[in-house]
Amino acid sequence: MAKIAPKIISLILRTLLALIVSTPFIILLLAIQTGPTISYSGPLRPSELSQIEGLILESVPISPSIASRQQLRLNPHELNLLLRYSGDVMNLSPNWAAQMQLYEQSVRSQVSVKISDSIQPLYFNITAELRTESNVLKLTSLSFGKLQIPQQLLNFTLMRVRSRLQSSIPPFQDLSELMASVGNVSITPEWLDVDLLWDPILISRLANGAKRFFISDQDQQRIIHYYQIIAEVADTIPADIRAVSLNTFLIPLFTSAQERSRISGNPIAENRAIFQTLATYVNEEGIEQLLSDAVANTIGEAKFIEIRLQRRQDLAQHLVSIAAITASAGADFAELLSTTKEAYDARYRSGFSFSDLTANSVGVTLSRHATQDPTSAIRMQERIISIQNEADYMPEVGNNRDGLSESDFNALYQDRNSTQYQERLSEIQKLINERPLFAGF
Repeated sequence: MAKIAPKIISLILRTLLALIVSTPFIILLLAIQTGPTISYSGPLRPSELSQIEGLILESVPISPSIASRQQLRLNPHELNLLLRYSGDVMNLSPNWAAQMQLYEQSVRSQVSVKISDSIQPLYFNITAELRTESNVLKLTSLSFGKLQIPQQLLNFTLMRVRSRLQSSIPPFQDLSELMASVGNVSITPEWLDVDLLWDPILISRLANGAKRFFISDQDQQRIIHYYQIIAEVADTIPADIRAVSLNTFLIPLFTSAQERSRISGNPIAENRAIFQTLATYVNEEGIEQLLSDAVANTIGEAKFIEIRLQRRQDLAQHLVSIAAITASAGADFAELLSTTKEAYDARYRSGFSFSDLTANSVGVTLSRHATQDPTSAIRMQERIISIQNEADYMPEVGNNRDGLSESDFNALYQDRNSTQYQERLSEIQKLINERPLFAGF
């Protein structure tokens, strides 16, 4: 009997060791599945993009610069439409799909992520349950495939992650403040209703913080370099000259980008940094929007010279701003933002402007080619350096009928899904594609 005991102990120890070693694999097998819970629905149709544009338009305050309380109401279809669009914008589709279901004071969110597409496709299927508690959505359960995360572990992990993010990531602090401004959250199977305080200062701070967060140290150095070139160009302009053409800055900036690309081997990053830096300058925004406070404090402020396109400052602002957005967030998001902005102007401000829309479309086209792939980026550098005049990339907009109110626009085009409006957009894009800068791309 004494001889058998060591064998039993040895067997138990080997079994425990095997369990310890195999536990991660068992967990992985429980978490990974061979099919998706939620399937990819395909690219968004034009009518769906128009719905998203309408949702954004309805959510923005009439006066964004004034603090106000905003009511946001979304039905399940609208909520899932925004989820699909978010996946497209972040280049997660088609390997990512998500769906939300509304219940009485709770939300169920399901996400499927394809992690392998070999002989047998493999997926992470994530399910989260959220419930309203004291006007806040609280995560009450989380599972990966067949693996259910214990509630105590979930609460502990969320607490530690929240604490770490709040102490180390400034944008998360602003996001927490935004969440604290939510006055009421109400959920039924038909609607998600949110009441929150629109604070323009907080929104601006959150946007700038997020912008800085996604700019790497290498890109910060690129931005510093191009801002210094902008300052040097501005210093060469005589004091009695109030405004200059956009070309005055584009040509020296991309000449430098071409030289630096030979060294860095990353023409896309060089071009993206130019658009980001030039956008802050054109719009008279501080360079600290793109750099950490410590870095921004070491840079002197460039002398401001008004930059124009076809003798208009607003056209230059539209082109460069949307080019920066395209370089940072993608052409699809930039195009949606462009058309939504004009729809907003038609409803609340100066009216729908095809001139502004043309400048936006030029900015999207320019930035898309300049950041699409290394070959296209280098080719665009070479062409910009050889620009002779603004007509090389910007169609003449003097004959556009601008300032259309929403009712005037609808009288002419019915809505933004109409054949007439889509044909007008196609005509504008055709004029842009025929410009010498873009011909052949």
